[in-house]
Amino acid sequence: MAKKAIEIKNLNFSYPDGTSALKDISLDVFEKECIGIIGPNGAGKSTLLLHLNGILRGNNHIKISDSAITKESLPLIRKKVGLVFQNPDSQLFMPTVFDDVAFGPQNMGFSKQEVQDAVSGALKEVDMLDCKGRPSHHLSIGQKKRVSIATVLSMRPEILVLDEPSSDLDPKHRRDLINILKRLEITKIIATHDLDLVLEICSRVILLDKGEVVAVGGTLDIFNNRQLLEAHSLGIPSALCRI
Repeated sequence: MAKKAIEIKNLNFSYPDGTSALKDISLDVFEKECIGIIGPNGAGKSTLLLHLNGILRGNNHIKISDSAITKESLPLIRKKVGLVFQNPDSQLFMPTVFDDVAFGPQNMGFSKQEVQDAVSGALKEVDMLDCKGRPSHHLSIGQKKRVSIATVLSMRPEILVLDEPSSDLDPKHRRDLINILKRLEITKIIATHDLDLVLEICSRVILLDKGEVVAVGGTLDIFNNRQLLEAHSLGIPSALCRI
Protein backbone atom coordinates (compact mmCIF):
# COMPACT_ATOMS: atom_id res chain seq x y z
CA MET A 1 0.00 0.00 0.00
CA ALA A 2 1.29 3.45 -0.91
CA LYS A 3 2.64 5.53 1.96
CA LYS A 4 0.82 8.73 2.93
CA ALA A 5 2.66 11.91 1.98
CA ILE A 6 0.02 14.14 3.60
CA GLU A 7 -2.68 13.39 6.15
CA ILE A 8 -5.28 16.01 7.04
CA LYS A 9 -7.98 15.44 9.63
CA ASN A 10 -10.78 17.83 10.53
CA LEU A 11 -9.04 21.01 9.36
CA ASN A 12 -10.97 24.18 10.14
CA PHE A 13 -9.75 27.71 9.55
CA SER A 14 -11.27 31.18 9.85
CA TYR A 15 -9.63 34.48 8.97
CA PRO A 16 -9.30 37.22 11.64
CA ASP A 17 -12.45 38.94 10.39
CA GLY A 18 -14.41 35.79 11.20
CA THR A 19 -14.73 34.52 7.62
CA SER A 20 -14.81 30.73 7.67
CA ALA A 21 -12.44 29.57 4.91
CA LEU A 22 -12.08 25.82 5.56
CA LYS A 23 -14.60 23.53 7.21
CA ASP A 24 -13.79 20.07 8.52
CA ILE A 25 -11.35 19.11 5.73
CA SER A 26 -10.08 15.52 5.87
CA LEU A 27 -7.80 14.24 3.09
CA ASP A 28 -5.02 11.78 2.43
CA VAL A 29 -2.43 12.29 -0.32
CA PHE A 30 -0.09 9.45 -1.17
CA GLU A 31 3.57 9.52 -2.21
CA LYS A 32 4.19 10.30 -5.91
CA GLU A 33 0.52 11.19 -6.48
CA CYS A 34 -0.39 14.21 -8.57
CA ILE A 35 -3.54 15.76 -7.12
CA GLY A 36 -5.66 18.52 -8.64
CA ILE A 37 -7.60 20.84 -6.33
CA ILE A 38 -10.44 22.54 -8.18
CA GLY A 39 -13.38 24.75 -7.29
CA PRO A 40 -14.85 28.19 -7.94
CA ASN A 41 -13.29 31.45 -6.76
CA GLY A 42 -13.39 31.67 -2.98
CA ALA A 43 -13.63 27.90 -2.54
CA GLY A 44 -10.64 27.80 -0.17
CA LYS A 45 -8.06 26.30 -2.53
CA SER A 46 -5.22 28.74 -1.79
CA THR A 47 -6.03 28.75 1.92
CA LEU A 48 -5.70 24.97 2.00
CA LEU A 49 -2.34 25.07 0.22
CA LEU A 50 -0.97 27.58 2.74
CA HIS A 51 -1.64 25.08 5.54
CA LEU A 52 0.58 22.43 3.96
CA ASN A 53 3.83 24.09 4.99
CA GLY A 54 2.55 25.94 8.02
CA ILE A 55 2.15 29.46 6.63
CA LEU A 56 -1.40 29.30 7.97
CA ARG A 57 -2.25 27.27 11.05
CA GLY A 58 -5.86 26.32 11.61
CA ASN A 59 -7.57 24.11 14.15
CA ASN A 60 -6.29 20.92 12.64
CA HIS A 61 -4.30 17.76 12.55
CA ILE A 62 -1.89 17.71 9.60
CA LYS A 63 0.97 15.31 9.09
CA ILE A 64 3.60 15.57 6.38
CA SER A 65 5.35 12.20 5.91
CA ASP A 66 4.45 11.19 9.48
CA SER A 67 5.63 14.53 10.94
CA ALA A 68 2.89 16.59 12.55
CA ILE A 69 2.94 20.30 11.74
CA THR A 70 3.88 22.09 14.96
CA LYS A 71 5.83 25.22 15.78
CA GLU A 72 8.86 23.05 16.51
CA SER A 73 8.61 21.00 13.31
CA LEU A 74 8.15 23.93 10.88
CA PRO A 75 11.79 23.99 9.66
CA LEU A 76 11.57 20.28 8.81
CA ILE A 77 8.12 20.66 7.21
CA ARG A 78 9.33 23.51 5.00
CA LYS A 79 12.20 21.36 3.76
CA LYS A 80 9.73 18.67 2.78
CA VAL A 81 7.01 20.87 1.26
CA GLY A 82 7.86 23.38 -1.46
CA LEU A 83 5.17 25.98 -2.19
CA VAL A 84 5.06 27.85 -5.51
CA PHE A 85 2.87 30.97 -5.33
CA GLN A 86 0.51 32.08 -8.09
CA ASN A 87 2.38 35.35 -8.61
CA PRO A 88 6.07 34.66 -9.32
CA ASP A 89 6.99 38.19 -8.22
CA SER A 90 6.08 37.05 -4.69
CA GLN A 91 8.86 34.47 -4.95
CA LEU A 92 11.60 36.26 -6.91
CA PHE A 93 13.35 39.12 -5.12
CA MET A 94 17.11 38.65 -5.57
CA PRO A 95 19.38 40.40 -8.17
CA THR A 96 19.74 37.39 -10.49
CA VAL A 97 18.09 34.06 -11.28
CA PHE A 98 21.03 32.26 -9.69
CA ASP A 99 20.64 34.26 -6.47
CA ASP A 100 16.92 33.55 -6.31
CA VAL A 101 17.35 29.82 -6.78
CA ALA A 102 20.34 29.70 -4.39
CA PHE A 103 18.52 31.55 -1.59
CA GLY A 104 16.79 28.48 -0.15
CA PRO A 105 19.77 26.10 -0.20
CA GLN A 106 22.04 28.77 1.31
CA ASN A 107 19.61 29.29 4.19
CA MET A 108 19.39 25.52 4.68
CA GLY A 109 23.14 25.40 5.27
CA PHE A 110 24.23 23.80 2.01
CA SER A 111 27.96 24.04 1.26
CA LYS A 112 29.07 26.30 -1.59
CA GLN A 113 29.42 23.32 -3.93
CA GLU A 114 26.09 21.89 -2.83
CA VAL A 115 24.44 25.24 -3.57
CA GLN A 116 26.02 25.32 -7.04
CA ASP A 117 24.85 21.77 -7.73
CA ALA A 118 21.34 22.41 -6.38
CA VAL A 119 20.91 25.57 -8.45
CA SER A 120 22.21 24.00 -11.65
CA GLY A 121 20.07 20.90 -11.16
CA ALA A 122 16.90 22.87 -10.45
CA LEU A 123 17.37 25.26 -13.37
CA LYS A 124 18.13 22.37 -15.70
CA GLU A 125 14.93 20.66 -14.55
CA VAL A 126 12.87 23.68 -15.67
CA ASP A 127 14.93 24.42 -18.81
CA MET A 128 16.27 27.72 -17.48
CA LEU A 129 19.96 26.96 -16.94
CA ASP A 130 21.04 29.40 -19.66
CA CYS A 131 19.29 32.24 -17.78
CA LYS A 132 21.00 31.85 -14.40
CA GLY A 133 22.94 35.11 -14.71
CA ARG A 134 19.99 37.21 -15.83
CA PRO A 135 17.99 39.55 -13.56
CA SER A 136 14.77 37.76 -12.60
CA HIS A 137 12.67 40.89 -13.10
CA HIS A 138 13.70 41.03 -16.80
CA LEU A 139 12.20 37.61 -17.55
CA SER A 140 8.88 36.90 -19.25
CA ILE A 141 6.00 35.68 -17.11
CA GLY A 142 6.53 32.13 -18.39
CA GLN A 143 10.21 32.25 -17.51
CA LYS A 144 9.45 33.69 -14.08
CA LYS A 145 7.01 30.85 -13.43
CA ARG A 146 9.69 28.29 -14.27
CA VAL A 147 12.30 30.01 -12.10
CA SER A 148 9.78 30.12 -9.23
CA ILE A 149 9.48 26.34 -9.48
CA ALA A 150 13.28 26.09 -9.54
CA THR A 151 13.56 28.13 -6.30
CA VAL A 152 11.58 25.35 -4.64
CA LEU A 153 13.18 22.38 -6.41
CA SER A 154 16.65 23.57 -5.38
CA MET A 155 15.70 22.73 -1.78
CA ARG A 156 14.94 19.15 -2.84
CA PRO A 157 11.43 18.89 -1.43
CA GLU A 158 9.43 15.69 -1.17
CA ILE A 159 6.18 17.48 -2.05
CA LEU A 160 5.59 20.26 -4.59
CA VAL A 161 2.55 22.49 -4.02
CA LEU A 162 1.52 24.89 -6.79
CA ASP A 163 -1.12 27.63 -6.79
CA GLU A 164 -2.53 28.40 -10.27
CA PRO A 165 0.75 27.54 -12.05
CA SER A 166 -0.61 28.08 -15.58
CA SER A 167 -2.34 31.42 -15.00
CA ASP A 168 -1.23 34.22 -17.37
CA LEU A 169 0.77 31.82 -19.56
CA ASP A 170 0.54 31.78 -23.35
CA PRO A 171 -0.08 28.36 -25.00
CA LYS A 172 3.62 27.60 -25.57
CA HIS A 173 4.70 28.37 -22.02
CA ARG A 174 1.68 26.54 -20.63
CA ARG A 175 2.72 23.46 -22.62
CA ASP A 176 6.31 23.84 -21.37
CA LEU A 177 5.01 23.97 -17.79
CA ILE A 178 2.87 20.87 -18.22
CA ASN A 179 5.85 18.96 -19.62
CA ILE A 180 8.01 20.04 -16.67
CA LEU A 181 5.37 18.94 -14.15
CA LYS A 182 4.97 15.60 -15.91
CA ARG A 183 8.72 14.95 -15.57
CA LEU A 184 8.89 15.62 -11.85
CA GLU A 185 8.63 12.34 -10.00
CA ILE A 186 7.59 13.71 -6.61
CA THR A 187 4.24 14.25 -4.91
CA LYS A 188 2.46 17.19 -6.54
CA ILE A 189 -0.60 19.14 -5.44
CA ILE A 190 -1.96 21.68 -7.90
CA ALA A 191 -4.74 24.17 -7.18
CA THR A 192 -6.04 25.58 -10.45
CA HIS A 193 -8.92 26.69 -12.66
CA ASP A 194 -7.10 25.09 -15.62
CA LEU A 195 -9.12 21.89 -15.79
CA ASP A 196 -7.39 20.71 -18.96
CA LEU A 197 -4.05 20.83 -17.13
CA VAL A 198 -5.57 18.76 -14.33
CA LEU A 199 -7.00 16.31 -16.84
CA GLU A 200 -3.59 15.82 -18.41
CA ILE A 201 -1.38 15.38 -15.38
CA CYS A 202 -3.47 14.61 -12.25
CA SER A 203 -4.62 11.14 -11.28
CA ARG A 204 -7.08 12.34 -8.65
CA VAL A 205 -9.20 15.45 -8.08
CA ILE A 206 -10.47 17.20 -4.97
CA LEU A 207 -13.42 19.54 -5.52
CA LEU A 208 -13.76 22.31 -2.94
CA ASP A 209 -16.57 24.80 -2.57
CA LYS A 210 -17.28 27.23 0.26
CA GLY A 211 -14.42 25.75 2.24
CA GLU A 212 -15.70 22.19 2.15
CA VAL A 213 -14.68 19.04 0.27
CA VAL A 214 -17.56 18.37 -2.11
CA ALA A 215 -16.07 15.41 -3.97
CA VAL A 216 -12.88 13.36 -4.19
CA GLY A 217 -12.27 10.90 -7.00
CA GLY A 218 -10.44 9.83 -10.11
CA THR A 219 -9.91 12.68 -12.55
CA LEU A 220 -12.09 11.23 -15.30
CA ASP A 221 -14.82 10.25 -12.85
CA ILE A 222 -15.07 13.83 -11.57
CA PHE A 223 -14.74 15.50 -14.97
CA ASN A 224 -17.35 13.31 -16.63
CA ASN A 225 -19.91 14.36 -14.01
CA ARG A 226 -21.31 17.45 -15.72
CA GLN A 227 -24.06 17.92 -13.14
CA LEU A 228 -21.53 17.97 -10.28
CA LEU A 229 -19.21 20.42 -12.03
CA GLU A 230 -21.95 22.80 -13.11
CA ALA A 231 -23.42 22.81 -9.60
CA HIS A 232 -20.11 24.31 -8.46
CA SER A 233 -19.60 26.87 -11.23
CA LEU A 234 -17.29 24.64 -13.28
CA GLY A 235 -17.55 23.02 -16.68
CA ILE A 236 -16.32 19.96 -18.53
CA PRO A 237 -12.67 20.36 -19.61
CA SER A 238 -12.46 21.40 -23.27
CA ALA A 239 -10.40 18.30 -24.16
CA LEU A 240 -13.27 16.06 -23.08
CA CYS A 241 -15.78 18.16 -25.00
CA ARG A 242 -13.87 17.39 -28.21
CA ILE A 243 -14.07 13.62 -27.74
